[in-house]
Amino acid sequence: MTWISAAGRKSLYSLIFILTLYVSANTTETSNYFDMQGPSFSLEPPSRIEFLNTVGNTAHCIAHGNPVPIVQWLDKENNPITSISKVQHIFTNGSLHFPPFAAEEFRQDVHWAIYRCTASNTVGTIISRDVIVKAVVYQHYEPEVQNPGGFVGSNILIKCNIPSFVKEYVTVTSWLQEPNFNIYPSLEGDGKNHMLPTGELLLYNITKNDSQKIYRCRTHHKLTQDSKVSSNAGKIQLTEMRELVPPIMNDKTMSILARVGDPLVLACVAYANPKPTYRWHTTRSSNEESMQHMLATGRAKIKDGTLILSAVTKTDDGLFYCTVTNSEGSETLEVKLSVSSPLGASVQPRIQTVNLGHTADLICSTSGFPKQQVLWFKDGKPLRSGARVRLLSKEHIRITSVVKEDKGMYQCMIKNDLESSQSSAELRLGEVAPQLLYKFIEQTMQPGPSVSLKCSASGNPTPKIVWNLDGFALPNNDRLMIGQYVTTFGDVISHVNISAVKSEDGGDYECKAISRAGEVSHSARLNIYGMPYIRHMPKISAVAGKMFALKCPIAGYPIESVFIEKDGIRLPINM
Repeated sequence: MTWISAAGRKSLYSLIFILTLYVSANTTETSNYFDMQGPSFSLEPPSRIEFLNTVGNTAHCIAHGNPVPIVQWLDKENNPITSISKVQHIFTNGSLHFPPFAAEEFRQDVHWAIYRCTASNTVGTIISRDVIVKAVVYQHYEPEVQNPGGFVGSNILIKCNIPSFVKEYVTVTSWLQEPNFNIYPSLEGDGKNHMLPTGELLLYNITKNDSQKIYRCRTHHKLTQDSKVSSNAGKIQLTEMRELVPPIMNDKTMSILARVGDPLVLACVAYANPKPTYRWHTTRSSNEESMQHMLATGRAKIKDGTLILSAVTKTDDGLFYCTVTNSEGSETLEVKLSVSSPLGASVQPRIQTVNLGHTADLICSTSGFPKQQVLWFKDGKPLRSGARVRLLSKEHIRITSVVKEDKGMYQCMIKNDLESSQSSAELRLGEVAPQLLYKFIEQTMQPGPSVSLKCSASGNPTPKIVWNLDGFALPNNDRLMIGQYVTTFGDVISHVNISAVKSEDGGDYECKAISRAGEVSHSARLNIYGMPYIRHMPKISAVAGKMFALKCPIAGYPIESVFIEKDGIRLPINM
């Protein structure tokens, strides 16, 4: 039992006594508050999404981290995307859905646009690669076979023309020589018929009999999955005249895109009489990249004017020339071959912990080509370099004299005209024990007005602040409110606001900043003039053999004396 007497304006005397007790319970902090992890994509949307207006499509974006990241979609200008009735919807799981729509409902800003998704939590923000969305309004099309002309003994190239409005989505899969002879793509053909991987049909050393044959092409639409055979049939138009003709080419330049490892067939066909000769060559100075070396090693083969590469390599990127010559003249075909391989990026280290004032390095290992751009981002925004943050190379950044604002998510993104790829890494600060930046002071006041007690703290990880009154949790009443928030610099600020203070609100208030790196506390007394008051004490536990301290939960001011009894006996009974 605690006894208090009051008289005059005298100082507060507090008596703290020591007990030896047995404890039956203890408390633990939850680890989730401190165990944070930056966002990472577990399912990143693809570089391209193409779909028919009658079908629709959904772009999925899933990220993990702690706390669970919030997924958001942005347009090309980094403006947040919102749902538009009947046009686009954002599901609760973060997926971006494009429902089927009528042709007249096509919107270029929605259905033919570039998007990115972001994933954010309290650690930082990451952005996905660019997602090119193309909705295609279905249009009926008919493939059409040409009727090429040529001389007996020459080579002929038959083309299957696809209308330009669907050419991007339609491929020629095979040719039909009526009535039932199918010709499929191959590297070298069967000696007479050679369907090129690009879809054309090349016929070698044509005869009068070949001019009687009828050809149709078979196509496949990758969005509708429909196959279509040309309604018209193509025939070779033999030239009967005997006059001499220098080589004539319909196309003198070609541009071809190829991936590393893909086979490549380049046909060189000219209208000429007499039958011409063909010579393939390059302008490369390196002997290992010369046409002679490619032929000698078996990597390339020339078959009656057709250049065949079994597998494209990076060194093949550039210009190839085919010169066609007969007794009447010559003509040259120029082929520009652009070789690419899938882009990839990996930032190391993926998670890096650096103490304040020290140096951090992030290196982006890239693969694939061409690499037209290498960009760095910090929390979803372009990285701002300066005296402390420097680009040692396109793939290497160094951050010196690390400060608290440097923590977060860093990304390296590589791009070209075909695709983009990104990788992220998290920069963490080394643990710093909490420090109190601001502490409230002792106050003495009359009942009636409001009062605010403030504490702010810094540290890494960001601490949380808990409040106690005389060693116990703050009482629960409508006049007392606790507010706490974290600034952009990672400092935590906490207030205790008490409206219309009463004498029983007085006591020893304590703010304690806690993190896994440690804790720090501050206490000061709030004195409210009034009669002595003792707050209810909850059941208390202690550990046998350990020191136990109890602070009397008293209020009122001024207090003349305080004494404590145990089992009716005034303490202390011994020192």
